[in-house]
Amino acid sequence: MVQNIKTEILIIGAGPAGLTAALYTARAGKKTLVLEGRAPSRLAIGYQIENYPGFLSINSRELLNKFLDQARHHEAEILKEDALALVIDRKTKYVTTKSVFIETEVVIIATGKPFTRAKMIPGEERLTGRGVSYCATCDGPLYRGREVLAYGLSEETFEEVLELDQIGCKVILVTGRNIKEDYRKDLEKVKQKGIRVLENYELKEIAGDKRVEKAVVEEKGQKEEIPVSAVFIFREIPGSALFAKAGLELDQRQCLVVDRHQQTNLEGVFAAGDVTCGFMQVASAVGQGCVAAIQALAYLRK
Repeated sequence: MVQNIKTEILIIGAGPAGLTAALYTARAGKKTLVLEGRAPSRLAIGYQIENYPGFLSINSRELLNKFLDQARHHEAEILKEDALALVIDRKTKYVTTKSVFIETEVVIIATGKPFTRAKMIPGEERLTGRGVSYCATCDGPLYRGREVLAYGLSEETFEEVLELDQIGCKVILVTGRNIKEDYRKDLEKVKQKGIRVLENYELKEIAGDKRVEKAVVEEKGQKEEIPVSAVFIFREIPGSALFAKAGLELDQRQCLVVDRHQQTNLEGVFAAGDVTCGFMQVASAVGQGCVAAIQALAYLRK
């Protein structure tokens, strides 16, 4: 039986942006419900963070637990459910999950930029946080001066590869097959930096005992083993059908479009963190979550 819940503020996503927003709104005395979802935040992977203010180094899972504890301390309710449908009316918004029907005045979307596990590369899950990474800025400095492999073909991939090169990593880019002509100019920029590019190669396996030691790539049936210290994976993620059906505006990268107040194109709906395709950093996600919460509180006062 589906349960009916009424709340003042609904936050979809329980990563750094969503939990920061929950902290602010719950502390302000507003009834706040957070849909954590079954897919974990990237922080749940458990890697070391060295660029979050206040900590010389902290495990990402530990930091996420601190966010959760603080939100709960201020009486934000956290529900492990996925949003399945979102209906936006001017004053009231309705969100449906598998077991609850939620009526709310404000929605803050902070679902992050999820990476699908449907087509994981052999060795990827086992070595995530042990040399497998999804963020150049986060983990690149750990591999300065060492051989790393980057896998993907998107605007994000080229930006991250150049970031790895600038950090001082010795990067090899594996593009996968079916390179679009639109990417040729960006590929040439990468090559001009002296970065080795394996065009039309697929990443078939990530291997190592306790950490990444090598990557196996394949081109036209021929496999090659490349010794590397890390593998950075960048996948293009399609925009959520949930957002599109609700009438939310997405950009060409399928990211939610927001203004400087984290307001989407729909009244009373805000977005924060990686779902807006900002800087993909914990610190920036926290900042956006704070702004979204303050603006949501201002919206409720109208």
